[in-house]
Order: sequence, then C-alpha cells, then structure tokens
Amino acid sequence: MFTSRSIIFVLLSFLAGANACIRCPAKVDGIKLSSTVPDDWEHVTVCYYKGKGVTAFCQYYTINGESLDLSPTCPRKATVIKDC
Repeated sequence: MFTSRSIIFVLLSFLAGANACIRCPAKVDGIKLSSTVPDDWEHVTVCYYKGKGVTAFCQYYTINGESLDLSPTCPRKATVIKDC
C-alpha cells in the first residue's frame, strides 16, 4: 500500500509541474517578441523575435526557464509561470 501511495504522489507532483510555461523576454537586442511556441514533447519553449530585416530566436527549458542557447543575444533565464 505504501508503494502505490508513493507512486500516486510522484505522478501528481509531475502533473502539477506540467502546467508550467515560459514568459519570453519582451525584447532581445532591441528586437520585439513576435511569437512564443511551446514544444511539449521536448519540454522547450522557443521565443521568436522579428525586427526590420532581423530575426532571432531563443530557446528555454519550460520547467526551469534556463536558456539552451549559448548566444550572448539571449538572456540566460526566462520567467517561469507555474499555472498557465
């Protein structure tokens, strides 16, 4: 019985964290945010930026907001929103 309760607790904890999403930075190098695309399969959120003849994108882990990009253009962390 203890084992099944532990399994249920772990599953519920996972589901509680599964509703997280990323708030992309509004601008990157003066370029405005164009769209935000979550990839639930990879647990990554991609932030697309478009300006006059310039495009950029930054990728963040959805669960903790840490950047996947090594580019100095993208901030190292984005804001994580727990209930989206």
